[in-house]
Amino acid sequence: MNRLSGDRGTRKPTSIWMLWAWLMVVLGGVSIAAGIVGGILAPSVILDVVSFWPLLAPVVLVSAALLLWRRTGTSRLGAISPMLLITVLGAAVSLHLLGWSRLPSAAADLTGPGPDAASIVSLKVDLPGRLVLGSGEGALYTIKLDREGGRLGVPEALERGGGEETMFIEVRQRDGGRWFRTNGWTIRLAPQPTWELSLASPDLTVDLRSLDVRSAEFSGSGSVLLGSRGEGMIVVVSGSVVVEVPADALVEVKGAATVPGGWETTSDGYRSTGQGTAIEISVTDGSRAVIKQR
Repeated sequence: MNRLSGDRGTRKPTSIWMLWAWLMVVLGGVSIAAGIVGGILAPSVILDVVSFWPLLAPVVLVSAALLLWRRTGTSRLGAISPMLLITVLGAAVSLHLLGWSRLPSAAADLTGPGPDAASIVSLKVDLPGRLVLGSGEGALYTIKLDREGGRLGVPEALERGGGEETMFIEVRQRDGGRWFRTNGWTIRLAPQPTWELSLASPDLTVDLRSLDVRSAEFSGSGSVLLGSRGEGMIVVVSGSVVVEVPADALVEVKGAATVPGGWETTSDGYRSTGQGTAIEISVTDGSRAVIKQR
């Protein structure tokens, strides 16, 4: 009886720290699963988490060592293993959301040829999801999948021409399987060539301030920032789009639109008082265009 009683006396109690740590691991896993089901996270986050398996080996070794150590050490040490697990899990999800190029989720991202592949590029994108477009360096174009869940597939680019001729690029989506599904793409274009753009999306966010744009067609809903690099830029707006132009630009609007106060009314639209870069904006019938100055 005394010996049994002594064994019970030397047994270490379960630490509340360890219980909370393991609870955090469980909650982390449940949160990831709920995020995927709810469309907050792309399914490819699972691939990224699994890719961190080499970091789990030290966790296993630490856990084995603690099983022996706990016989004589404090029971709080038992919280180290789950805390290491939740740290690895958090790092994997964070890098996934940041779009780290070395993760498996980046396999569906698309990178075009060098920025000097053509001097004039005609780009067409018709995407039934969120589309963000702006300038970037390092390639003629890059397309990255948003790390949020959705029904969109992965990008595929069809290219023809180039060099001294105009390069035509049509970007379309294809099935990415069960892992690569998203709600939108982010496109970055090189500032070197002259661009002719045709963009269609129900959720457009376009920034052309650093790009040389000869012409652009926007279809859908969203916002567009125009720059002053493209002299004589011709823009066609279809849908509900807010267009911001440089304050010193000479803007001529053809069609019905909401324009800043003080603009001149013409026979078929409006004209700004600027004397800078010339921009012509045509608004199709039934569209709701709002023109702003910055």
